[in-house]
Amino acid sequence: MHASYMSIKESGCEVLFKEGDEQNARKTMEFLKNSVNFLSQYFGITPPGNLRLFLVQDRGEFDRLVVDLLGVDIEIPSNPGRLAQPQKKDMVFISPAAYGEHSTYEFNPEEFERLVFHETTHVFEEYLSPNIELMPRWWSEGLAVYVSGHWQFRDQFKFRKAVEKNLPEGKIPDFEEINRSIDLSYDWGWTLVMFIEKTLGKEAIRKAVMECGDGNIPETLGWKKDDFEREWKEWLLGEGKELIGIQRGKGDCFEKRIRRRR
Repeated sequence: MHASYMSIKESGCEVLFKEGDEQNARKTMEFLKNSVNFLSQYFGITPPGNLRLFLVQDRGEFDRLVVDLLGVDIEIPSNPGRLAQPQKKDMVFISPAAYGEHSTYEFNPEEFERLVFHETTHVFEEYLSPNIELMPRWWSEGLAVYVSGHWQFRDQFKFRKAVEKNLPEGKIPDFEEINRSIDLSYDWGWTLVMFIEKTLGKEAIRKAVMECGDGNIPETLGWKKDDFEREWKEWLLGEGKELIGIQRGKGDCFEKRIRRRR
């Protein structure tokens, strides 16, 4: 299935790539190892090991590996906005070399680094979760956006956009709206994860990832749903707004903050 790929292996990670793409592969390996090191410390575990990341150079090969290797049912051809797909310990990425022809995004090295971090967070969650299939989208995507630091940047992924637009006016969707909506899960899920960490600490994030088997994150952490929603909104309109940087109106401090956290 992937005999034509070359390979780089380091520290329990493997990046597979086609001939001529070694420079991108080596940079990707650097990003992957950094992500694994951070996430292992964050979750307090030994790195999972045997992580594989495929760099593909066209949309057809991306779709083939996602379906045949990962076993994920996606639309064919896949949306050109889809850049990566994780499943268990494997990830398939559109190579930076292929962005121009096979993606709607413009390649940016820093954004690609954040994307690797984001997708590796999904790998760690699945590795640690007792039942990943029952985890709500707001939690899984919110976890990846928040822990990876993706939320801090005004980039092509626009994870801050909805919050920056609506929070200053006090417009916050209800928890059930987020729970039902794919778009709102990406837009607001990370604020829920951030609220949990800032209120209960990283131990609560670890507990939710490793112990929640039914998808009811608030109950796993000792909240009734209504209390969880009320406290999240109160926090978001107060301390959360300041931490997120809404009152500043500019994002020039965000990158420094994430670099320090890593």
